Amino acid sequence: METKNLGQKLKELRAIRGMSQEYLAEESKVSLRTIQRIENNESEPTGETVKRIANALDVQLTELTGSDLVAETNDLKATIIFLKKQLSKTNEKSEIKTFEKFIAILQSLKEKDLSPEQIDGIESYIQFLELEKIPSFSNEMFKQKLTKFKKYLKNKLHFVPNNYYTTWTASFGLSFAVGFAVQNNLDNSIKIGVVSVALVIIGIGIIMDIRMKRHERTFSF
Repeated sequence: METKNLGQKLKELRAIRGMSQEYLAEESKVSLRTIQRIENNESEPTGETVKRIANALDVQLTELTGSDLVAETNDLKATIIFLKKQLSKTNEKSEIKTFEKFIAILQSLKEKDLSPEQIDGIESYIQFLELEKIPSFSNEMFKQKLTKFKKYLKNKLHFVPNNYYTTWTASFGLSFAVGFAVQNNLDNSIKIGVVSVALVIIGIGIIMDIRMKRHERTFSF
């Protein structure tokens, strides 16, 4: 989120409210040092910090920041456009990678046959992340938001990476089989039985992945 003359606007609004820096810090639950740094243009606050200050001042966020970007991530399509704008502003490889990953996930979701409830849940969580309220680009902050979004998709909506169960069961099944296979004191029939069990486990993983794909719950993270 672009913040134009944030320090000066904060001083003006605080003066209008008759609030000292100390009082504003107490009301907003933002440290006094942070308030001072913002007013002196020594710091670019996070979206959450700006939101707390705006609430304490009892003003609209746009009145404090001079920004009208609060609606830029109100749905999947708008968020993709917003992230593409951010991508176009950087030449840093790490930043490009973060934005491309975020965009790819959203594009994949947009192309799926999701239910209205799923779409509402995803878009509500995107709004909760408040991507557009980041005062200036911070790759680390966007990476944290991306991680949170991935966790939300996995834990709340039960989306999983492509071939997730196949990979997991293959890792477990093969380790299990190899562990028995190297035992010299076991009959071959037991070893064959263990390998068969491992193959069954892997087969279950494959079947689960097929089911997840049919229900549009897999994509590349």
